[in-house]
Amino acid sequence: MRAAALACAVLLNAAAPATRAQQTDGAADLVSSWLLVGAERDVASGEPRRVTGSRGLLVLDGAGNVFEFFTTPSAPPSSAQPDPRRIFADNGGFWGGYEAFPADGRIDFEAEEGVSPSVRGLKFSRRYEIAGDRLIITSTDEPQAQRDVRLTWQRVPTVVGLSPAYREVVGFWQHIEESRVNTATGAVDNVRQRAPSVIVYTPGGFVGVHFPTLGRTPFAAETPTEEEAQAARNYLGYYGALGVYPGEVFHNILGGVSPSAGAILRRFAKVSGDELVVTLPSGNPQSTFATIVRLRRLSGADDMLPRQR
Repeated sequence: MRAAALACAVLLNAAAPATRAQQTDGAADLVSSWLLVGAERDVASGEPRRVTGSRGLLVLDGAGNVFEFFTTPSAPPSSAQPDPRRIFADNGGFWGGYEAFPADGRIDFEAEEGVSPSVRGLKFSRRYEIAGDRLIITSTDEPQAQRDVRLTWQRVPTVVGLSPAYREVVGFWQHIEESRVNTATGAVDNVRQRAPSVIVYTPGGFVGVHFPTLGRTPFAAETPTEEEAQAARNYLGYYGALGVYPGEVFHNILGGVSPSAGAILRRFAKVSGDELVVTLPSGNPQSTFATIVRLRRLSGADDMLPRQR
């Protein structure tokens, strides 16, 4: 009985509406999808180092939701099996809420979760400036390996001819629960929750995912030990190009922790009001099992569309 009550409480907490700061007119220029076009490390030293091979996606909506995923390689890739710490040295990002203060050139963030378990619940600020269609953000003091970095993002225009079906899926969607279903019998089992997780579909034609598991432990220091990094790897996170088709979406992975770039994920998607149900077919064509993911809407197309320029 107690376990059932606890499970119910967890589910209700996951389904509770998030309160975000609606963005002011002065911050409206931030609302967009942004692709990473440049990264520099060691900014505070006065001699920043440009990072080659950097890439990523930043999404800011008008309802105060933010998604970020970026890769800033710390060293050339090796053919050897990578140290799990390399994941957290090379990749960063989070999702959560934000509030912009244009007069101060500052954005305040509150992270729900992210690549590193150490960002969970973190409140922090970054400096920013907008130059045309570029957004330059400087981060100097955060508990992840990508601190002291300057990221330059390029605005992505809206997809031409945004269809009603496309508009319907656009938005931030928070994970409620996932389960396994027997498609032959309809039987459902293995119902579970995650740590705060999100999928974002953008009107610029991109998708972003942060899906960490429950129970990841924050790192004891800024740089994790190999054991800490190994334990925190149980995380799905990536960004990619989005394809929208009748009853389906395709995630074409451009960068991420898992799965990595090059993967193409087919997802059956159905929107009912403010709920999105995503079905992940089994990789085995002979299997009768599929994974069902339920998500609730945090924002929609009206919150995601950039201001007309």
